[in-house]
Amino acid sequence: MIYKCKNCGGDMVFEPSIGKMKCPFCDSTECEEVSTGSEIKDGDVATEETVQELGYSAAGNLLCPNCGCEIELGKFTSALKCPACDSNIIVDSRMKGEYKPEFMTPFKIDEKKAKDMIKQKFASMKFAPRDLVSEARLKKIQGWYMPTWFYDMDTTLDYYATGIQEKKYTKGNTEYTDIDSYDVNRVMDAKFNKLPVDAADALPDDMMDLLAPFDTNDSMPYDSRYMSGFYSEQYNQPADALRPRAEKQVEHFGRSMCHDEAQSGSHGKYNRTENENLKVQYNAVVSHYGLMPVWKYDYSYKDQPYPFYINGQTGKIVGTAPVDPKRVWSFAAIVGAVIIAIGVILSFMMDFSIFLPIVAGIIIGLIVGFVNMHPAAGKVTVNSATYVSPGNKQVKVATDVFRGRETKTRQLNNN
Repeated sequence: MIYKCKNCGGDMVFEPSIGKMKCPFCDSTECEEVSTGSEIKDGDVATEETVQELGYSAAGNLLCPNCGCEIELGKFTSALKCPACDSNIIVDSRMKGEYKPEFMTPFKIDEKKAKDMIKQKFASMKFAPRDLVSEARLKKIQGWYMPTWFYDMDTTLDYYATGIQEKKYTKGNTEYTDIDSYDVNRVMDAKFNKLPVDAADALPDDMMDLLAPFDTNDSMPYDSRYMSGFYSEQYNQPADALRPRAEKQVEHFGRSMCHDEAQSGSHGKYNRTENENLKVQYNAVVSHYGLMPVWKYDYSYKDQPYPFYINGQTGKIVGTAPVDPKRVWSFAAIVGAVIIAIGVILSFMMDFSIFLPIVAGIIIGLIVGFVNMHPAAGKVTVNSATYVSPGNKQVKVATDVFRGRETKTRQLNNN
């Protein structure tokens, strides 16, 4: 299906900046109507008589409802642009039944803002390729609704560790360190809500972890209008297949929660914890299917891909910029030349060997070059949310059992 403007017949798109459908030709917002071509029906076989009825060619390609162009669909594609007329097509037959999302989070950040954010973050990196944030390159940016599984997990966390407390004091010229060890155990009931795991093979697994969190409180029931102007896919893998990735998040966040809880023990805070171990019991697991907004900018340099991703709701950017060796070594050469020039002048004034500043300039130039040859990463923080609200966790067991004390000594130098 496609959405057409009632006023001028233009192709309607969802505009994140206003949160409504908008015609890019006449700026109408409330005048869209659904223009439905025939739906492609997975599994149907086209004949010459049923080509128009089924909406795809005898070769199995989707026919654009607007211009009739044949489009070769990907295995999971559910929203795309027609390569011939740029119409925004939603393959609604792929968004039904088990593939219909329970909810979706519409884009809050539009294409212009996404481009500006990339420019702002990476334009200041003086050794990045000059075309990294060029307008021509940024035309490749695409908005995707990433298929995502969300897991509600009712768990019991059983945490064991060795808690270490250290106390230092001095007698005479000897420093003493008392090291007390405790067996620490915390058992906690915790309900994790909406743990996200991307269900698209095209998105690297760690990217969703970095782009998260998404605020699902801002989500709404699935509506195909929000997809007009963007790309999307069905989920590529079922919830059961991706559950282990959600369990890894539970282990990560659960360990952190229990570690923090251990710091409020009856014996006070520990200087450190060792031998941490966490056992997770899953009492109930419920999965939900949703679509999350992600801007994707595919940049390549010397045949190597450098993809960038932006959380279309929060604006969080994930990506690593390559380094242009020519720019690095040009800068290093300038630094080395300046040092040599200053050194040579000083050598005549202070009567020392001219070779010293030459050697120093070459060495410093090489150091500057090699230090700056590493790819420059934007500041990215790993998702720090625990997905457990204060009311959804309860400590059932909290024990700290003293194991013993070790005392270390160190002689002080009174001089």
